[in-house]
Amino acid sequence: MLRTLAAFAAVLALSTGAAGAQNVSRYGIKIISCTVANDGTSTKGIAVSYVNARPVPAVQVNFFVRYHGQTGIVIDKGSFTQGAVVTHTLTNSFMGYAYEGPTPNLCRVNKVVRADGSVTP
Repeated sequence: MLRTLAAFAAVLALSTGAAGAQNVSRYGIKIISCTVANDGTSTKGIAVSYVNARPVPAVQVNFFVRYHGQTGIVIDKGSFTQGAVVTHTLTNSFMGYAYEGPTPNLCRVNKVVRADGSVTP
């Protein structure tokens, strides 16, 4: 029984560590939340909150979003320094679709442009 509990604890620790590592993408951006903005009946963009984990500021962050059969890229531009929490409602996509709840099927970073000119596609 103790061996089984120890094995379970080890698996749990590994899976928790893996999940935590996935919170910061290979792009150096940690998404805190990603929800669909709405007016009660239709979508009004994507509300996203995230943190830049890298020392070079990000000047553009693109998010790939899938929401009930619709896919699109939402783009955030500015100067996002390391550790600062960025919270924006992005209205350059996902406007006017039927609102089907706050949670997108998928929301992930797919491109980051840095202040030094580097791009992580």
